[in-house]
Amino acid sequence: MAISHGSLPFQQQIDYFRGKLNLPTRSWSDLYAQEHDQAFVVAGAMKRDLIGELRGAVERAIAEGGTLEQFRTDFDRIVERHGWQYNGGRGWRTRVIWETNLRQSYNAGRETQMADPELRQRRPYGLYRHGDSRNPHPLHLAWDGMELPLDDPWWATHTPQNGWGCSCKKFMIGPRDVERMGLSVTEQSPPVEPEERTIGQRSPNGPRTLQVPKGIDPGFEHAPGRSRLDAAVPRPLETRVADASPGIPDHRARDELPAPRLMPNTPPTTETEAIDGLLAAFGAGERPAVFRDALGDGFAISRQLFQTHPSAAPMLPEGVPAGLIPALTEALRSPDEIWARLEWLPDSQQAVATWRALSSTVRLSWLPSNSAAMAGRASRSATRPVPPRPCAWACGSIGGNDGRCILRHQPRFAAGRGQALRAR
Repeated sequence: MAISHGSLPFQQQIDYFRGKLNLPTRSWSDLYAQEHDQAFVVAGAMKRDLIGELRGAVERAIAEGGTLEQFRTDFDRIVERHGWQYNGGRGWRTRVIWETNLRQSYNAGRETQMADPELRQRRPYGLYRHGDSRNPHPLHLAWDGMELPLDDPWWATHTPQNGWGCSCKKFMIGPRDVERMGLSVTEQSPPVEPEERTIGQRSPNGPRTLQVPKGIDPGFEHAPGRSRLDAAVPRPLETRVADASPGIPDHRARDELPAPRLMPNTPPTTETEAIDGLLAAFGAGERPAVFRDALGDGFAISRQLFQTHPSAAPMLPEGVPAGLIPALTEALRSPDEIWARLEWLPDSQQAVATWRALSSTVRLSWLPSNSAAMAGRASRSATRPVPPRPCAWACGSIGGNDGRCILRHQPRFAAGRGQALRAR
């Protein structure tokens, strides 16, 4: 009997599964929760050749949309060839291996799609749908139809699959879907009530007691694939690479910079406001969003960019004022320049390629009375007319007595990964 997991196959699901390593294990509890994002395991399969063949059978089912019966045929052939004595009945064991891998790879692939910042701006909510399991969990039924922002921390532990045999799903929806379906966004997520559960009673390592959210089977209290996105968030540099460090000689770009772009007149004033604004611009929040920069490189953006460790409060790097964060955001999203440099690190005796995205920005901050028509409003700050003169920054505008135009120029702001030659 085939079990529906959605539209199979799709590339993000296949990529997630293919990114796993084969790992021998004695018990299902040897690998726990998000550790399954990194490894393919079958409890009790200790031979690498056996694991490799079982993995190949599962991968064919994922990539080609194979059925459970087709997998069972492959399973019987593999077991006979290797003489594997597994625990549990054939029907139950094959269903657990096939169904769990297909469902969790499907869910992880969808989570990767939901991390796209442009898609998250259009569809910022997650909708929980019960999947009509054979033995429905009362709490899973209670969560059916609940709609929360995708950044709500509740999804970190309650993104399906939420237990053995669970067929619940999370859908990504937008404001129009909410109106069309007659839903309402839940302002406050349900409280997460922890409960003690014991696992590994038959494990050679012995049993252990864990705290898991009520309604979630042990090992499922995580969002599938999220740990891979978290690992893709660039870590803060402990030390800065010196501008004069040895490397390929620098070369200046031959063309001129584009005209500076205007930054908001009311920049953020606090670290929290600045960090929240940057994350919102990329559709990120409590969970990462995948961003592809001007070079085509993809990396994840989340609060971890501003944390020294997972439990630390988000903070801006030392020396970076909150008011410059909008410029950093623009430099990442649409850089005027990209500087590249091959740096030599003498401590580690290795060369690293570093990149830095830069943008040229200005901020509206001064307006002489005789230039009011230029900005379309009157000024109360000037006390006397100021003779017009060219801007000292040579941007083509009319300046004032301080030599600058009505747009107070800021230096180029680097949004960081290196230094040297420009490419556009």
